[in-house]
Amino acid sequence: MKRYIIIPILLLTLVSCEKVIPFDTSISQSELVLNAVPSAEKQLFVYFAHTLFFLDSTNNQPISDVDMVVSINGVDYRPTSVDRCKYFFDYTLQEDDSLAIRIQTNDRTVTSHTTVPRLPRISQPVAYTNDSGAFHLLIVNFNIDDYPNYKDYYCITLRQRDSGSRYSPYFERYDTIDTTYATFFLCNDKDLVDPAISSLMSVQGFSPFVRLLSPDDNIDGTNHNTTLTLIRLTDTNEVAPYLHEFTLDVETVSPDRYRYLKNLDNATSPLQLITEPPAVYSNVNGALGIFAGNARRTFPLISFTEGTLPPPNQD
Repeated sequence: MKRYIIIPILLLTLVSCEKVIPFDTSISQSELVLNAVPSAEKQLFVYFAHTLFFLDSTNNQPISDVDMVVSINGVDYRPTSVDRCKYFFDYTLQEDDSLAIRIQTNDRTVTSHTTVPRLPRISQPVAYTNDSGAFHLLIVNFNIDDYPNYKDYYCITLRQRDSGSRYSPYFERYDTIDTTYATFFLCNDKDLVDPAISSLMSVQGFSPFVRLLSPDDNIDGTNHNTTLTLIRLTDTNEVAPYLHEFTLDVETVSPDRYRYLKNLDNATSPLQLITEPPAVYSNVNGALGIFAGNARRTFPLISFTEGTLPPPNQD
């Protein structure tokens, strides 16, 4: 697939001519999609549906005539309840579980296989602030006690929750905010950071991440200490009291999920504006999607209550 960049002059020409590109929705063709992340110590559920045109009002409608079975360590399980396109099983997943799924619908057969990795062994993180320099920093330090002779793939993220009232100067109004998102952080751990990423994106040895993916090649069987650094930016439009909460998520992921997340990061990289987009990995036969296990530990870190006085009345 080739990509083209439309220069502003051409774009303005198209707009000025009011060129309309015809879009025939009647020929839209749907595909089967299987998505599931079997997670250690969580109930098993599977999402199975059709891809649909984004303007289709019948989204999230279940597929008819579905025969679904998941074999877990050689024992077959069938869904005990269905909520639209989500199929729930009466089974709580455990570390090292082996799963094979088979779905029969009309004349199509969909299959896949995955394993549930072991929960990561993480020490209680220590989080503290450092305001001695030009930036307000949140430092997070913890140990990874890696399993010896066991292939671990780690996925590390920092989540931030913002909650409170914020003044919007453009609209001259107050908005209530309560949102959680994965936030950027920095890491200079040479045992975890891919050298290719470090050489391409690092600044003074620190590489930026929304999601740090790393195999245990350099830390196998060791108790490894690592540090994450987050730059806390100040928003003067936040109205006191305004809450910021931070959470550390450390996952071990199956090899299939690791490959899928790596492909996903590459596909959404800014470099894709000028290069050919890579294919995103799938381990599902007979449909689109991914069926790949994980095991997650979550650690609440620290909360800040911040904000400024409300702006003066504009009347």
